[in-house]
Amino acid sequence: MDEQQAVELVIRLVARGRGVDARALSPATNLVEDLGFDSLDASELLAAVHTETGTHLPMSDLSDLRTIGDIGHALTHQEATP
Repeated sequence: MDEQQAVELVIRLVARGRGVDARALSPATNLVEDLGFDSLDASELLAAVHTETGTHLPMSDLSDLRTIGDIGHALTHQEATP
């Protein structure tokens, strides 16, 4: 999975979880400021990412994962790490 595919996956998961149109989301969408995410929302998103990809992104990374693009980048970085 490349970074663009990862971002598209995260957009689909956020759109489904939030009930918003995926076309309204972009890599720059801020999860807290734009979508009102709290820690429970973030943990549910990371669990959905794990279910879809098998890749675990730790909750401790949330301070660095502010946008959809940040999660897509982290996801591709984690996959490249053995």
